[in-house]
Amino acid sequence: MLIYRVLSILLFPFLELYLLYRVIKKKEDRSRLKERVGHATQDRPEGEVVWIHAVSVGEANSALTLVDELLKFSPKISILFTTTTLTSASIIAAKLPQFRGQVIHQFLPIDSYFCVQNFLNFWQPRVAIFVESEIWPNLIYEARKLGVLSFLVNARMSEKSVKKWRIARIFGFKIFDQFAAIFAQSAEAKNLLQKLTKQEILLYGNLKSQAQSLVVNFDELQKLKAQIADRKIFVAASTHKGEEEIILQSFERLKKEFSDLLLVIILRHPNRSEEVKLLLSGKKFAQRSKNETINSSTEIYLVDSLGELGIFYSLTNFAFIGGSLLEIGGHNPFEAIKLNCAIISGPNIFNFKEIYSDLVAGGGCIIASSNQEITDAATKFLSDKNLASEINKKANAVIKNSDNIAKKIVTKIDQILMLPTT
Repeated sequence: MLIYRVLSILLFPFLELYLLYRVIKKKEDRSRLKERVGHATQDRPEGEVVWIHAVSVGEANSALTLVDELLKFSPKISILFTTTTLTSASIIAAKLPQFRGQVIHQFLPIDSYFCVQNFLNFWQPRVAIFVESEIWPNLIYEARKLGVLSFLVNARMSEKSVKKWRIARIFGFKIFDQFAAIFAQSAEAKNLLQKLTKQEILLYGNLKSQAQSLVVNFDELQKLKAQIADRKIFVAASTHKGEEEIILQSFERLKKEFSDLLLVIILRHPNRSEEVKLLLSGKKFAQRSKNETINSSTEIYLVDSLGELGIFYSLTNFAFIGGSLLEIGGHNPFEAIKLNCAIISGPNIFNFKEIYSDLVAGGGCIIASSNQEITDAATKFLSDKNLASEINKKANAVIKNSDNIAKKIVTKIDQILMLPTT
């Protein structure tokens, strides 16, 4: 750990340059860059602060269920919610008003020793809760030294990561022993994490199954329905670089049978819009961020906006979920299922391996490995009006036994920590 700490100090100038590079690439907020080096941009509230960290959008949405439960259990605490991406920051900013000033958002400081010291000394959290796979050694070790207990919630782990962390353990880098408790999101994750620590790994279920339902702006939904009229649509959600080409190939095949088909591409990272527009050269497309209208000649609707996924899941009865055709690991299937949207997914879904395994076994989704298989699956949905509702009914049956996970986690944390209840 000493070597890591020293390296984090020596490499700090290079980390600063990297942050500036990310600003240029529009991956950091210049006005809040000081947060990334541990300096707060908001005042610390009085009383006890519980710190929750979730790296990106999916983790942040599921972590919000923990926020709800924590505030129900201990109404007088304040929540410090940190994330690392601009997209997740925007999502959290939209949710803050519902918590009536009890939740503060900051960007996570880089894991360099003095940045961590700045952050922890200012916020002085009572507890630190890390969501999924966020392992930052300086933050975790320094928090422990200050008497701040850390918890790893909804934890996931790959075989590849286990091998790396087991090598680290040989050299005394026993980071997983620093957590007061670890809550796995699946049986597989529990078994893998158990190889990295002697403490018992707890399993209450996947917190993402309890994530708040996506926001649906019904006025915007009605506007889109009026523009699309009775045309058939094919929604490809949360797509990444390299996936749009495959979806476009499927679209060309589908148009041969469904001539009025509208393809809706929802980018996982809206800042890729200019890059994706190059792929659409020669196509008649409308762009969401420019408020362009869908008309009868529009072939493709490019959605490059934030916080609107719920609208488009509500607009259709089936969708392809991206991040699954390449080695990305897939994205949250619960969001679509809860809005009665049946799922087509690619095969690379290791981030949600267990739930997808259950969905496949229960007939609650379709896995497609190529543009032809995506075409075949979409054709079935577009040809059979009842198929999507049948599959979604089976999907809901699979996820129905996932209630009270957040409550169980908060209760266990309280048994260890004894949070104030009055």
